[in-house]
Amino acid sequence: MAVITKEDLEIAFRKTLTERGYTEEMIIKMADDIISLFGYDNAVIDNRLRPEERDLFYKLEEAGLMHTQQEEVTIAKGKVWRLHYWFLNKPIIMKLSRGEEEMQKADEFAVYSEMDDDVWSRHGETR
Repeated sequence: MAVITKEDLEIAFRKTLTERGYTEEMIIKMADDIISLFGYDNAVIDNRLRPEERDLFYKLEEAGLMHTQQEEVTIAKGKVWRLHYWFLNKPIIMKLSRGEEEMQKADEFAVYSEMDDDVWSRHGETR
């Protein structure tokens, strides 16, 4: 699956959240917030979120753009610790932002094909 960009999020948010009353300014801020929280990771652990970030995640979950998952870990003295994770719904976001055909063609290493050859050279020398 391809890497989701801020632009992908903005397009997907426009297509799903505009009808719910979100303005362009709100959509851009939400996309910025999501990219800053996720970066290139697939998941965000719930207990690191501030209340306003968690509220945003719940809104996106209602729109079908995120989902949660829970994991139980046994810690010292046999106690169980529950971890809650948030995930972007990448297939839906990619379908909304790039379309069905592009979603099927996308791969997670596509970013490398978009880089200039100069990136791979040392001290300005190309191979």
